[in-house]
Amino acid sequence: MSHARSGLPPLNLEPFDPSPLYAAARSPRRDKYVPHHKERRIPMITGIIATILLALAAGAAFLLS
Repeated sequence: MSHARSGLPPLNLEPFDPSPLYAAARSPRRDKYVPHHKERRIPMITGIIATILLALAAGAAFLLS
């Protein structure tokens, strides 16, 4: 069944222009070379703290059982 006869609203889509994406992919510039770019270490610190807390909880559970 064609879309025009299906009872659905018309497909009024704008054509997609991929040229900005291709230009960004060809660009030699990376995020770390952008001014004021800071690497975030929060996920690594959070993982270390979570591991320490998990080890402490497991040790406490072992000692209390």
